[in-house]
Amino acid sequence: MKKENLILVLMFGLMLLISVIALSFDYLFPTSVVDKMFNQNVNVVNVKPVIDAEFNEILEQAEVTTLDGKKIADLYTVRVDHTYFYLELYVGIDLDGKVYARDKYVRTKDDTSSSYFPLVRAYLLKNYNGLYYENIQFIDGAAGATTIVVSRTIIKNAVSKVVVFHVGEEEDYIETLLGGKYTLNNESTDGNVTTYDVTYNNADYTVYMASDTGTYYDFQSVNEGSITIYVAVDSDGKITHTLLPEALYGHSGGNFYSATNTFLSGVIGYNLNDPMPDSTTGPTTNSNGSQYLVNQLLLDIQGGA
Repeated sequence: MKKENLILVLMFGLMLLISVIALSFDYLFPTSVVDKMFNQNVNVVNVKPVIDAEFNEILEQAEVTTLDGKKIADLYTVRVDHTYFYLELYVGIDLDGKVYARDKYVRTKDDTSSSYFPLVRAYLLKNYNGLYYENIQFIDGAAGATTIVVSRTIIKNAVSKVVVFHVGEEEDYIETLLGGKYTLNNESTDGNVTTYDVTYNNADYTVYMASDTGTYYDFQSVNEGSITIYVAVDSDGKITHTLLPEALYGHSGGNFYSATNTFLSGVIGYNLNDPMPDSTTGPTTNSNGSQYLVNQLLLDIQGGA
């Protein structure tokens, strides 16, 4: 064999070997974002859009399978469009109910958000990497209202919304409020307040659900968000239970949710006819704030009682 032909054969063999190694690498080692979520190479199949007005943040749903076709998880794409960034997340829920989340696409809206986003990604990897969905409620951000803390809250709310869609059964907030099963005796609605007459542990309660929107300032712009509260009153008119459902909380992020929840629970022990406490954080020159809105909801409940 001529020297030139031998070189060609050797080069062809080398290229073939490199191609085989490259294909083996792609097959054996996770490369895509979804691969890395489940620490193995996977296929994403049965992709379809989610068309549901109640879950308009969820763009798509799909199934994740192993390379031999065994289903291992459901996969959702959920979007968040906020002052700080536009974000699309992959949220995977495996067959054991464990939740995984990774950023699919992000577009930050200012330099500060760009500098903080690596911390957001680290937050995703730390907290949404095989967490049972029942435990998402215990994930919390640090204190404050910085870009990173608000981002954590937004992501938690988005993942929680996916879980509600996936599980297919909405939480009974009156049961959560009271702490157990109850009997609904009557229900009526007047404006933004719904009243439930219930029996729990052989005692009668009146439960009020009130919801409305109000303004808040996120240190960049004034926004409007919604808050829903539940308040239980016993037969003597005393407030015995309160609930600020986090999944229904669409107001100021960061530690404002925790502070507002504490503010609301502070009325436990009040008589429903007592003067309700004033907000300690607003209104300000920028906005009214979450505690102010809760105060207004309590006044709405008093007005309809």
